[in-house]
Amino acid sequence: MDPRDMALQALTPTVMVPRFGCFEPLSQPGHRFLVGQNGEWLEVRRAWMYARVQLTQPSPVVKPYGVVTACLEWLCPPIPLSLFERFAGIARESCPLEAAGWITWNEVSNQFAFREVGVREASASRIHFDRPRLDESEHLVVDLHSHGASSAFFSGTDDFDDRGEVKLSIVLGRCDQRVVTAQRFCLMGMFVPMQLASAVDGLTFEPVPVERTRSMVDALV
Repeated sequence: MDPRDMALQALTPTVMVPRFGCFEPLSQPGHRFLVGQNGEWLEVRRAWMYARVQLTQPSPVVKPYGVVTACLEWLCPPIPLSLFERFAGIARESCPLEAAGWITWNEVSNQFAFREVGVREASASRIHFDRPRLDESEHLVVDLHSHGASSAFFSGTDDFDDRGEVKLSIVLGRCDQRVVTAQRFCLMGMFVPMQLASAVDGLTFEPVPVERTRSMVDALV
């Protein structure tokens, strides 16, 4: 086998889920593919989350493998509402220009932080910025940006930017009025829609996964 293929398969292996034995979840940060009786699945672990999401439907050919179950588990504490409120204030002040920011979690201190981004250019329809430099124990959890006075939605540019990343992505819209949001969980090119609980000014951010997912291919059609 070509050494490059060996390296790739070692980095992101495909695992046949046991039918009779015990399935052992991924124990270290990374991702791999699972082949089960009920289709192919993506398994992802980060310091702050663990997930299994379905990639393909079951084949008409019966496979001698076990059944995989969907899972989205948060391994970090609840995200402080004050960090979302801080960004909402920045988005209002920047309106009608777009704004952006990150919420990170440190696995050593167990603390969340709001990270400002290095904005290079901002307009009413786009924003370009430099990604913040994070410590080794610090992880991007929430990627925030606003659409100024426009509504909240994920554009084709957002789909392209979010490809291959693992994070919660939130867009704030109508920042000159009552803020509205669009939100999704990004998993290596899959987008899992999220529902956020509503409160004063639309700023109670409690993510609840929805079963429906769509692939990057669907997003680009």
